[in-house]
Amino acid sequence: MKIGFIGVGRMGSRMAARLIEAGHQVSVFDPNNTAVNELVAKGAIAASSPQAAAESAERILLSLPSPRTLLDAVSGESGVLKSAKPGAIIVDFSTVDPATTKAIAAQCSSKDVKFIDSPVSGGVAGAASGNLVLMIGGDESVIAAARPELEILASRIVHCGPVGAGQLTKLSHNLLTAINTVALGEVLSVSVKAGANLQVLCDVFGAGLAGSKMLDYLPKTLFTEERPANFAIDLMHKDISLCLQEFSNYSMPLGQLVLQTYNAARLNGLGGKDSTSVNELYEKLLGVRLSLSGN
Repeated sequence: MKIGFIGVGRMGSRMAARLIEAGHQVSVFDPNNTAVNELVAKGAIAASSPQAAAESAERILLSLPSPRTLLDAVSGESGVLKSAKPGAIIVDFSTVDPATTKAIAAQCSSKDVKFIDSPVSGGVAGAASGNLVLMIGGDESVIAAARPELEILASRIVHCGPVGAGQLTKLSHNLLTAINTVALGEVLSVSVKAGANLQVLCDVFGAGLAGSKMLDYLPKTLFTEERPANFAIDLMHKDISLCLQEFSNYSMPLGQLVLQTYNAARLNGLGGKDSTSVNELYEKLLGVRLSLSGN
């Protein structure tokens, strides 16, 4: 299979590497030459533009950081639709708003190019191991055609509905993730400040109704000394903002409060840190550090 892959950052590079390892011919484009060269060393072909990456490709995959970047990559002056052949399938792994997704799908349809939106969950580790969850919007027949390649990248593929449904599902997922993150940070920080033991709190919360996947995840990120930046605060802020824009006609007081918390984190210079490090705001306020070192 000849594949074009546009956007090989932390997620996209690992996804592209898996496709290369599976024997596919993968042309990659990214403005970050270092990221491209690392994949070339693994067998990828460097492309000079999205248009060049998509030329004669049967699958065109995108993993990009914003709606504007995605639109430029698809329908810009050197976008993939300049060279995509009829019948090619575009799979968008980016997280953007449903309106942008539907507009791009219409542009693709006018060129007889098929399109599905497929935002992902599972982080960098999931991208590297092929254990992502794909939330897909689009026609079932297109998903079925692309499934062999998608199964290289994901352990679970969920058809959410028509084009745009994948994005709506992902935005809702990330808003709830952010709410859980901030709620845990607030409660754990004040509990530790009051004298509770963090390990005991985690054990008890995890055994009760307060348990969650986010609580299970924090020992790998926020509670470590390194605090690896798996998914930046800036990216989570973008997703929360897109979600609240989508739900702008509804009352979302908790979502708006969490957005303001992420705003504060960015204003405090934390934008490049992991999204769980939004809780460094509570640590600074209370004079504590949430760490399991030595426990």
